Amino acid sequence: MSNKPVKGLRVGDYRITPLGLVVLAILLVLIIGAVVLLVFHPFNNNDVATTSALPPEEETVEVEPEVTEAPTPTPEPTPTPEPQLRSATIRSLGEIAMQQNLLRAAVSENTFDFSNMFSNISGVIANADYTVADVEGSLGGTTEYSGNNKMITPPALIGTLKECGVDMLMLANDHALDGGFADLQATIQNCAEEGMDYVGAAASAEERATPVIREIGGINVAFLAYTETLNDNEKNADAAALEYGVNLISKSNAKKDIEAAREAGADIVVCYCSWGEMFNPTPTDTEKKIAQKLAEWGVDVIIGYNPHVVQPATWLETKDAEGNVRRTLCLGATGNLLSDQYGKNDNGIIFQFTIEETEYGKFAVTNPIYIPTYVWRSETEGGKYDYRALAVGQWLEDAPEGMAYADAARMRQVWADLQSVMGSEVATVAAE
Repeated sequence: MSNKPVKGLRVGDYRITPLGLVVLAILLVLIIGAVVLLVFHPFNNNDVATTSALPPEEETVEVEPEVTEAPTPTPEPTPTPEPQLRSATIRSLGEIAMQQNLLRAAVSENTFDFSNMFSNISGVIANADYTVADVEGSLGGTTEYSGNNKMITPPALIGTLKECGVDMLMLANDHALDGGFADLQATIQNCAEEGMDYVGAAASAEERATPVIREIGGINVAFLAYTETLNDNEKNADAAALEYGVNLISKSNAKKDIEAAREAGADIVVCYCSWGEMFNPTPTDTEKKIAQKLAEWGVDVIIGYNPHVVQPATWLETKDAEGNVRRTLCLGATGNLLSDQYGKNDNGIIFQFTIEETEYGKFAVTNPIYIPTYVWRSETEGGKYDYRALAVGQWLEDAPEGMAYADAARMRQVWADLQSVMGSEVATVAAE
């Protein structure tokens, strides 16, 4: 066995071989490396290493700005629009009496053409929200035409008036049955075919009981019409003619009619009456009594026909059930718009009033005006005449072409006379 000395590092009783030294060196290196890692990079946390080598920096914290929500505005309530106050104008023409000479003047190739007679005044007729006309007699076309004691007019006149702006015919006049009940019924049918409203006559008992109400300018206006007389035609008339055919005052219940109109929604009640005495400019006692009763029963406006001359307007005062004073506008008579009563009775008025809503649902009759009219008659070839209805105020300075001096003078006299009759306390004069 060899006694050859062992190589290596002796430490006390131990000897570390070269291989052991290598292993020991490797262990030392590993231990030192581990220590370094622990000191400078524990768990790979760079922040720890940095803070151990550098002075601490002030930490910057980004704070998001606090968002203050804008307060939700309280919505303002949508204001309820105030309703527009309503108004309406109504015109009532003077009487139209198609006497014999006017019928002759209107004949044209076996037909009747009345348009020229209204050509100078049609714009005035239509210058309102609603226009009412009274044609004396019937317009049925079922019997012979007449312009003498009996007034039976060709139905062509209905179309002419419609074209001029007339909206309604008042059929309850003293000549309503001149052509008989059948011709009156035909008149109603002709009005319906022309789209012309009518009042004062009916085609059936059911129609007679139904209030005539028209919406004018958003206002419900009821129309009534009666006649004081039928020139004795009622004595030989059919029972139906007096039951519902034509409204004869003595056979009618006006108070009930007025109440029915109000119950049906009428805001204003307008009543037409054929009454009084021919050519009498003063209202009769009967007129006054009828007017007073109509006012007491709730009529707002009364328009009179039949005298063929103008009677003045007045305000009638009554009290309602609560003791409140009511005013009713009453015109005694309109005079003539068109007739052959040349001379003294060649004139009349177009009467207008306004319905105004004073507050929601409450109405008043205001601003009555009157337009003087004149019938210009001029002679033509063949012994005929030409007739033109004129609004006098339009021709005071320059008379129509071809008008004779005497006619122009008469027209100006009419302007003055009618203002004298009407006065200025109730209604005001107007040119058109």
